[in-house]
Amino acid sequence: MISQTTLPSSRSSLRARAQILCLTTAMALVTGPALAQDNGIAAFNAYVAGLSALGLDVENGSVNYDEGSDTLTLTDSKLVFAGTISDLPSDDGDDTTTQDLEYSLSMESGTVTITGLTHDAGAFSADTWTYSDDSVLIVTGSVKGEGRLRAEGRMAGISATGYSFNMPEIPAEDPKRQASRWLPFLKATVLTSYEEVKVDSTAMTFEAYAIEDGQETPVVTGTMQMDGYVMADAKDGFIGSYSIDKVTQNLQTLEPGSGNMVNQTTSQGKTIYENIDAAAFVDLFDPDVPVTGDEIVMIGSGSAVDYENTQEILPGMTLKMNVESATMGEMTVTKRDHDFLAVFDELLDTKEPSPEKIITSVFQLYRSFGISDARVSGVSLNVPSPDTDGGFDVNIKEMAMTNVNSDGIGEMMIVGVDAPELPEGASVKLDWAAIGDIEFAEYTPMKAMISTLMADPSYGENNPLEVARAFMPRSFGYEVQGLDVNVPDEGRIQIGKTEFKASTTVPPIPTSLFFKSDGIRAPISAVDDKDVEDMLRALGLEEIVWSDETRLYWDETTLELRLERLMVNIEGVGRAEASARFANVPKALFEDPEGQGQMAAITAQFVDASLVINDAGITAKGLKHIADAEGIPENVFREALVAQATEATRPIQNEAFTNMVSEAVSKFLENPGELKVTLVPANPVPLAQILGSMAAPQTIPDLLNVTVTAN
Repeated sequence: MISQTTLPSSRSSLRARAQILCLTTAMALVTGPALAQDNGIAAFNAYVAGLSALGLDVENGSVNYDEGSDTLTLTDSKLVFAGTISDLPSDDGDDTTTQDLEYSLSMESGTVTITGLTHDAGAFSADTWTYSDDSVLIVTGSVKGEGRLRAEGRMAGISATGYSFNMPEIPAEDPKRQASRWLPFLKATVLTSYEEVKVDSTAMTFEAYAIEDGQETPVVTGTMQMDGYVMADAKDGFIGSYSIDKVTQNLQTLEPGSGNMVNQTTSQGKTIYENIDAAAFVDLFDPDVPVTGDEIVMIGSGSAVDYENTQEILPGMTLKMNVESATMGEMTVTKRDHDFLAVFDELLDTKEPSPEKIITSVFQLYRSFGISDARVSGVSLNVPSPDTDGGFDVNIKEMAMTNVNSDGIGEMMIVGVDAPELPEGASVKLDWAAIGDIEFAEYTPMKAMISTLMADPSYGENNPLEVARAFMPRSFGYEVQGLDVNVPDEGRIQIGKTEFKASTTVPPIPTSLFFKSDGIRAPISAVDDKDVEDMLRALGLEEIVWSDETRLYWDETTLELRLERLMVNIEGVGRAEASARFANVPKALFEDPEGQGQMAAITAQFVDASLVINDAGITAKGLKHIADAEGIPENVFREALVAQATEATRPIQNEAFTNMVSEAVSKFLENPGELKVTLVPANPVPLAQILGSMAAPQTIPDLLNVTVTAN
């Protein structure tokens, strides 16, 4: 019998915290990879000594070795990792009181069979490693007077083949390195090699209780069944495949408001991940690995099918969700110039890291990962509703995201949304929607701004433009196609297609803007102004059909600002389209619009502009409607409008211009068609000159070569 109990009865809080960090990985080594040229009993003794050095107790009823078959047989095998984390902050908010967390993890098996075990200078290998079908894994934790938890798993079909690994050497305890000292252990775990590790089935129960007024109250109880767990073709941190045939979980959780336990059931079919580079993930935390900026594929691909979830929101009200399939393309990891373990070391040393360090750690961790493609298909939801028997259904054909990394987001989209029977007779349908072309701001200015904001919290309020410049994305876009929303008593609103794109070379002010909508339909009742609504109805319109487009661009090289198109078209009303060009528009206008904008704008030059209005029948109908309402002849009303237009131009004091406007308006009202205004000076005109001409307005029409024509 080999029995070693090396866990001290008393540990410092810091050591216990460090040990708990390696708890899961320690058991991973114990339940599969063994470590070292001894064989048989000698190799096994070296294995036990290595586990004991890591803080585990190893007990066996007997250890028998058959030299002919090179087989070790262990009976009544038990592995235990236990301890206490002392002096944790109390939940009562009193900084002077502390509490202790006691924890234990154990694994017991009636028989463990190992063939071909060898050991050489800390390196272990085994041909096979098999646990009997009565194996039990138990995890417990408790805080006196606060609560406790327990999880118990029974496993069958545990085995490993072609197993080899190195038993790590953990540096001596150091209160300044309670997290980072376990890095060698993590490396050894990840670099384990094997042909296959499998667990045919795992059945687990778990429960957690809170203690209040001396009474235990269940917080979480449940069961979990996992079948067909397999990891294969692992070599030096690269894993060929990881798969699970099926997982089913049943939970009951406490709903704080009512005090009732609510149910949740989750199941998932075949799950597969392939071509996993686990070492790349560990390298992310290793300060000795150089920063190259290279993307490394951490997971080649992944997929899962038949996900089902039933969540009881309140007794008798259940949310259901099904997903036919989920897939994932390459997931990458990029080493960043940041020591994550140093932050954990500070936390475990009871030294609170600065807010700046925590925030930058979160940023850098997020920036470390990327994914080429991830999508879920065949999503169906059943949402409970007190107004609808059986709730209502929402179906989604697909949701996806592509090219998500530290540089930005290629696209996040949703396709084929259908909610035909929402409460109160409403409905929603969507063909396609997406956001994308998102380019994130550079990290270095963001990091500097974080430091500035931490040093001076009022900086953001006093300098909002600078904060926005540091954090705002350099480009952004969205698109919606085939949206149909029906709301009782409000009407039906439809969007054929709408898209938006904005980007900048001088953040945060956009220097390129594109917006376009086609086929927006809304009932007249959607108009907020009652008088306008009544007039539109009187003109025979029951629905507004709207399209528009805006294109704006500033060229940093030529300093030209172009409003290429500003268009609005309403069916049955008309179409208006404008354009304009400005030269010598300096960068300062965008860099500091508040401080330098006015001066920069004065240096710009006006090149040309135009406005074209095309009538689609609304003018003639409107003239008749208003004339009839006022009880005057239509021709008299037209003449009054021409007189108003003429009078509006008199302050300019240019008789030729006034006559041109009067003639064009008269012609347009008499036979509505096209009304066009153009401003095309012979040469670009400085804006400062235009502003100066306000003192002599009669010169402006000739200065800008203004023409107004109709039809």
